[in-house]
Amino acid sequence: MIRVSDITIYHKCPRMCFFMNEGHDLIKEVTSGYLEGIILKELALVYDLAFNSKDKLSILNLELDRISKEIPVIYRSELPGISDENLAKSVADIRSLLEVICSNLSSYNGFFAGGLSHNESLQSEKFGLTGSPDRLIRTNDELTPSIIKTGKMPLNGVWQGDRLQLTAYAVLAEEKYDIPIRRGFVEYARWGVVREAAIRRHERRNVLQILGKTKKIQNGIMPEKPEDAPCEHCAFTGMCDVKSTLASKFF
Repeated sequence: MIRVSDITIYHKCPRMCFFMNEGHDLIKEVTSGYLEGIILKELALVYDLAFNSKDKLSILNLELDRISKEIPVIYRSELPGISDENLAKSVADIRSLLEVICSNLSSYNGFFAGGLSHNESLQSEKFGLTGSPDRLIRTNDELTPSIIKTGKMPLNGVWQGDRLQLTAYAVLAEEKYDIPIRRGFVEYARWGVVREAAIRRHERRNVLQILGKTKKIQNGIMPEKPEDAPCEHCAFTGMCDVKSTLASKFF
């Protein structure tokens, strides 16, 4: 089975997908940004609790306290040996964002009013694809996937990689529930902003194409490195260059 996360990684760089398939870890060290992302993701999962409260700030502060205690247990393998000092600093940095998050949450009554389910596992035998959206929102007869992002937010709309991820979840949910899905949501956790994205024919086609290419990677075929590959912050740069040099000897 190919995971939806594999499609997202392929969109960033097919070579990343190849090296991860060989058993290499994408994250080599726990940076402050990586730690903050994990905490923000956990916090965003309870934004609906804050939305339904008159005192949103107090709720989020309490939830952040709870999360800070649970993170080392839940993410024990992802955060080996994380120090109390680093954790405390990341929590403090996120706490400084809470007022802005609360003020923005008030704008999304239509989003948080729906029935939310978290991390529902979806699987397609037809396409050999599996994944769990952060939320599946049910309103009347409509089913809408939503994903939580902890990084940068575009000025308008959503990032193309986020569109592809939403579309992949839409394909999975449609097969399971036999309901056409026309839109999805991206929650930019650092700001408490929710943006809608249409599920378009072009992204559906692109997801299926990437799915086929990812299957070839799983069969051991190393893809070309794209010209716009994000090499600067890639954990695989050294081995990628070596692989490229070896491959060039056969041409």
